[in-house]
Amino acid sequence: MSSAIYLLGLGFAVYVAFSIFYNYAARPMLCDRGRFKIFALRDKLRRLAIDGQISASLFEYKYLEALLCRLVEKCVWFSWSSLFEFLWRNKDAELSPDAVRFEREASDTVKDIYFTAVMEMMQVMCTNSPIWTLLLTVIFGIGDLFGWATKQWLDLKAKIFLEEAVPETVILAT
Repeated sequence: MSSAIYLLGLGFAVYVAFSIFYNYAARPMLCDRGRFKIFALRDKLRRLAIDGQISASLFEYKYLEALLCRLVEKCVWFSWSSLFEFLWRNKDAELSPDAVRFEREASDTVKDIYFTAVMEMMQVMCTNSPIWTLLLTVIFGIGDLFGWATKQWLDLKAKIFLEEAVPETVILAT
């Protein structure tokens, strides 16, 4: 009996040590990596405008630049928990008219920047929620529990979630 308690205590101590290391060393570094990739995408968009490949007065430029700036600002806030909370509170959420217009009017180059930013934010969400990420990986890894339509629905809801402006009064989850 005492060896079982000893192993439980040792396991708990290892978990606590790993959690402290992850939350204070690894997670900030990984989150900053994602933030800097978003910065690089914003710089790429601005470089396209400077080179004259896209006009800075176009809707697609303004929309994407504002989105990228918002993603940089709220990078540490995005997590699986905040996505699930958003899905729970906004079951019938749809893309905003601006997002629909962007998808309709944006050039392929600008859409590539947008898609890369969304994928990077998904990685940041995984970084900010290691336990949820492990759980979701196991669920999706067991088999194709969810069909293609469900994955498309989740992709759409994630885009809506990333596009939504986060109220300034929200307490940021760290």
